[in-house]
Amino acid sequence: MSADSSLSHVDLESDSSSIYDLTSSLEHRKKVDDEFQLVFRKAQDAINKGIQPSLIPEGSSGSYFVYGLEGEILGVFKPKDEEPFASLNPKWPKFFQRMLCFCCFGRACLIPNTGYLSEAAASIVSEMLQLDVVPTTRIVKLASPSFFYSRFFGHYDVRPKEGSFQLYVNGYESGNTVFARWNYDKNLLSDEEEAKFQLLFQKMCIVDYVIRNTDRHMDNLLVRHVPGHEINLAAIDNGLAFPVRHPECTSRFRSFPFRWSNLPWAQAEFDQTLRRHVISLLTPQFVHRLCVDLKKLFRHGIASSNYMLVNSQLRVVRGQIWNLRQALIANESPCEMARREPIIVSRSSDIEMPNPPPHRGMIGLLSSRLATPTNNYADTTKTAVECDEEKKVPENLINF
Repeated sequence: MSADSSLSHVDLESDSSSIYDLTSSLEHRKKVDDEFQLVFRKAQDAINKGIQPSLIPEGSSGSYFVYGLEGEILGVFKPKDEEPFASLNPKWPKFFQRMLCFCCFGRACLIPNTGYLSEAAASIVSEMLQLDVVPTTRIVKLASPSFFYSRFFGHYDVRPKEGSFQLYVNGYESGNTVFARWNYDKNLLSDEEEAKFQLLFQKMCIVDYVIRNTDRHMDNLLVRHVPGHEINLAAIDNGLAFPVRHPECTSRFRSFPFRWSNLPWAQAEFDQTLRRHVISLLTPQFVHRLCVDLKKLFRHGIASSNYMLVNSQLRVVRGQIWNLRQALIANESPCEMARREPIIVSRSSDIEMPNPPPHRGMIGLLSSRLATPTNNYADTTKTAVECDEEKKVPENLINF
């Protein structure tokens, strides 16, 4: 699929409004950061006073409930070295899979043992887009005797572990439980509440689409519904997001659909206020800043020899953002958006050209390429879209 420059008929935001939108996103993130720090300090104080985290029995990795001084759950901590295929994962099924079925070692499109980074990155995307459907998640270090450590003759040292810390959402239930209740009693969900839930559901679809998360199911789509008072949604467990290639390119025997595309709330067009809000945000300045923040996060947790894989992750993210904006402009539904052909978008520094043009006013090139199992790098049209990391993007040069 070639990059369609026919978007020029859409009114682009002015430079001042683009800067304002980016500033509002950064201010929103700062506010969320401050709130997170307050909760995290409470968790540290509780651990220091002997209230230790507890292992969550569900799931395929080592994840822990972290408590406050009153015994309330404050967050969920997922250590890096207890990921599903990490060496210190306390869950035995994954240990045997790693030892006996190493050929089936997770998804080939994901960087191994970086799920904790994806958890934090999904939170960043949700906050930058001001959608707030992913509970605040940050990379922290915690130490507790409750965690799983290497043992030598039964002895082990309690040391800080790096991992993701996600704020706990109280009063939420799995989507299966809530949807079954709604189907049983149609009167539980008023028209106003259903409209609000559809808006929240569409926000989740946008975040999942940008981060390329095809692991959304009813157990990690949480809903809080108090009839007549409150309805809310939380998208947790985003560790299988941010692939280096579109998942369809890595397997001919398995499909990776967005499971929410079959739900009734995905059939309606996007809410018009939400649609205008996201279109106004998706400027080159915004995309550039988002990719810079994601690159810093992803490079934090991997070896320098794998830095090129981070660039591959960002190509997928940019491609998803390109498709998202086109879908919103075309006023498509989430279901229709999910059926769009996947593309990847490269910066000009990622593209090798035999005779590069002089670098005058052209800031970057968009390489929009088909991402199919048979041809992941088809040649297509290239258009100006993004800049190198250290340069400011003048919006009047770009049709994005």
